[in-house]
Amino acid sequence: MTIRTDRGGLAVQASRPYSTQNVTVGSASAASVAFATNATAPWPNAGGMISGSGQNTTHVRVTSTTNCWLVFGTAPVASASAGMYLPANLPEYFFVNAGEKLAVIQDTAAGVLNIAELIS
Repeated sequence: MTIRTDRGGLAVQASRPYSTQNVTVGSASAASVAFATNATAPWPNAGGMISGSGQNTTHVRVTSTTNCWLVFGTAPVASASAGMYLPANLPEYFFVNAGEKLAVIQDTAAGVLNIAELIS
């Protein structure tokens, strides 16, 4: 995901982690908390650290300890028939809107979904 530029104006594939959350993956749909709106996190720059106040979560990195199904939205409900399949232990990156949530349901076994919110 290209969301920042270097000093020369070239695009770099990077983002800054803001927060993480774990969601239990089970036989019933479980939703994350809403993605951050106006998150505050420090940003490194050539002169040191500056405030990142006013940033929204723009992307998430997700990985699960088990095969599962994902759905994004304001009030998502995950199911195997209306979701996107995420294999176990395979990190994926997604563009999201601040305030949205992610719902997850297991494929065949329970586990944990880790969501890292990223800000640009």
